[in-house]
Amino acid sequence: MLATAALLLVASRRAGAQAPLPDNEPNGLGSMMTSDQARATVQSLVDLAIRKTPHQYNGKKNWEKTKKIWAGVRFRRDGLKLSTHRRWREVRHGLQTRYQVQFPGDASAPRPAIGEVRQVRHCNGDASERSGWTIECELATPLDFSARIERWNLGVQWYSVEVSGHMEIRLTVHGRLSSYPDYSVLPPAIVIDPTVTSASLHLDALHVDRISKVGGEVAETWGEIVEKIVNEILIDDINEKLHAKLNKAIDKKRDDLRFSAVDWMSGLTATGDPAAP
Repeated sequence: MLATAALLLVASRRAGAQAPLPDNEPNGLGSMMTSDQARATVQSLVDLAIRKTPHQYNGKKNWEKTKKIWAGVRFRRDGLKLSTHRRWREVRHGLQTRYQVQFPGDASAPRPAIGEVRQVRHCNGDASERSGWTIECELATPLDFSARIERWNLGVQWYSVEVSGHMEIRLTVHGRLSSYPDYSVLPPAIVIDPTVTSASLHLDALHVDRISKVGGEVAETWGEIVEKIVNEILIDDINEKLHAKLNKAIDKKRDDLRFSAVDWMSGLTATGDPAAP
């Protein structure tokens, strides 16, 4: 078991050896974690992430974006001298969207998201990377959404539409999980080190419930337009930042991913699974 291996490593070192694991030593304990332990650890991290996810998210795509256009010429006379100065002004231009997505129901209710660890495979480390496990996770959830969609052309508003509805999204995450002992403290802490290598958000279904005050065929046509906008703007906008945001969120929780050897051992089950973070 991982905790036992950690304690054996500690016992083999002199009492003064409290430095972090050198580069020329084995690649941590990632290779000594069983597949079941790796899966259970990742599943607990996924469940924790679901519980910590904010109930609501607000975003913008090109909202209030402007373009500089020519606004004429200003003439100025100074005695017999005539000078000109070109004038410019900023006007709103292009497709602009402001949106809000949230979990259905009350903010205090459990999140309706379902997270699943789909694949766990061992990977060897090298001089720059510890051995560990490559992980594939998938998370599916319903979301309510509302959006204001405006089209501007050089300062002239072509349309402004408010849309609300609900959708089903699926998040696929590929990552890497390793673990290692931190010898800066005695007894050493066990550090769980997850990293997201790629992430993508997919729209599985979208239903438009309301579009401003229009209905009938107009509403149906707008429903098709909204689905395209949600895919091209909302989903693509989130995907652009998703990989970095997930790793940033993990970095903020690094302290929660450190366990004392005693805590780790006490959290082991009969099958050798670690305690949930």
